[in-house]
Amino acid sequence: MAKILNIKAWLVGIIMMMAGLSGCGNTSSEKTQKISGEEWNVTVHRAWEFNDTVNGIGITTDCKYRVADTAQVNQALAGIKPETGHFSFGWTIESSDGTVWLVAYEDEPLLSERVKVTTANSLPEYEGNVQVAFRFADADKWAAITEENIGKRLAVIVNGQVMNAPQVNMRINSGNCSVSIPADKIREYLPNLDMEKLKQ
Repeated sequence: MAKILNIKAWLVGIIMMMAGLSGCGNTSSEKTQKISGEEWNVTVHRAWEFNDTVNGIGITTDCKYRVADTAQVNQALAGIKPETGHFSFGWTIESSDGTVWLVAYEDEPLLSERVKVTTANSLPEYEGNVQVAFRFADADKWAAITEENIGKRLAVIVNGQVMNAPQVNMRINSGNCSVSIPADKIREYLPNLDMEKLKQ
């Protein structure tokens, strides 16, 4: 199976924000829409790097898979039982280049909330992806989670779909978080978003 060692698309996944729409680099844009009436079920889980030498499956920060490879990987994963606890494996949302990341994460979430989506920004520098922001109501808990996991990765799942598993670089006090979604998949998450306004 083909592994792609290109990490460019890693930046297009989940973007943890310290305040407003800034976080892992300068990814916000002036093309912003306020969102109202949209809510997501979001869970945050501790993520782990995983390497199964028998089946040759590695879940690390520097490799991803083509969508065409997922069936073969899923078959191999069926026989893998991580020894260190209760884990699940999930594929991230498909990027615009047809690739996905495989994420290993603890079954028990660190945080689970129904969140209100606040804004959407276009990201032309990342192939037209849309950055969607939301805020956890329990900002103190989110701050504690991010502080306790600095240097580690957290898997963020939106409506049952793994978005990504970024490394936490600092404590986030505001409760803010965002995910980046390929433009051709944004309707699945924000059906009423006016994409034409983001293109202006």
